Amino acid sequence: MYQLTGRIRFSEIGEDGHLTLHHLINYFQDCSTFHLEDIGLGADYFMSHDLAFYMLSWQIEINRMPVLGEEIKVGTLIYGCKGMFGYRNYVLFDKDDRVLAYANLCGCFFNPKTESFVRLTEEELEKYPIEPKWEMEYLPRKIKVPTDQTYLESIQIHQYQIDTNGHVNNSQYVAIAMEYLPKGVTIKQVRVDYKKAVQFGERLIPATSQDDEYYYVTLYRQDLNPSVIVAFKI
Repeated sequence: MYQLTGRIRFSEIGEDGHLTLHHLINYFQDCSTFHLEDIGLGADYFMSHDLAFYMLSWQIEINRMPVLGEEIKVGTLIYGCKGMFGYRNYVLFDKDDRVLAYANLCGCFFNPKTESFVRLTEEELEKYPIEPKWEMEYLPRKIKVPTDQTYLESIQIHQYQIDTNGHVNNSQYVAIAMEYLPKGVTIKQVRVDYKKAVQFGERLIPATSQDDEYYYVTLYRQDLNPSVIVAFKI
């Protein structure tokens, strides 16, 4: 497992003094970014080969969020890479190697110029170090939302939410969805089902719903097709 060390910064905590969920996702994303850089498959390689990695889903399990100043370790491993699909685990440890959070990510490779999915070559596949998957309950990638939804006022996408692919960053969708949670809840698990990326200047229409287990926030495009579905277990 590839690992990075860090310490929780003031800019990464919420009102309760704990690391926020979207900053946890940033730690996970940054860890895999540096992992790829260190094995020679980083941003320069992707750009020169017209490649990008499109996230399809997250499943994040949270035992405890670290607090301001706490020392942490972030780990990631690739447990599968087949054709156009890639699969990763992430783990957040405290300084004593206790597991604070862990995650499963599913994504796929695509060409940002043609906006089409691509299959990696056998030569490229051989470059990815495959390790045993993290022991956890693996839930389905797709999320089924209750039909009884409450639609809310549309929101504008801003420039600061855009990443190098020209789309809203994956963690920003979760940050947006969290705005519609009841105040003061403790999140035990989050699942994210990415449908269609949105760009600067577009608008999203949030809709909320819930069942006995999850609180759902669906972010719809203006054509009422879903962009992202986020399910919070609280």
